[in-house]
Amino acid sequence: MEGYITRIQRELHIADSQTDIPVSAAIGYAWTSEKEKNLEKLLHEADEAMYENKKELKKER
Repeated sequence: MEGYITRIQRELHIADSQTDIPVSAAIGYAWTSEKEKNLEKLLHEADEAMYENKKELKKER
């Protein structure tokens, strides 16, 4: 999964460098290996990860 995220971030960085309009996206995901999957919990964890990524992006600007 990390590889996908890295590739997306790289492409966003390229797009951002080619325009005077800022291009960015906060990305969050959650993963579980549990047999019983709790979708609500996974969505919450992914959402939390996205907001953490968003905070980091704001620090960089």
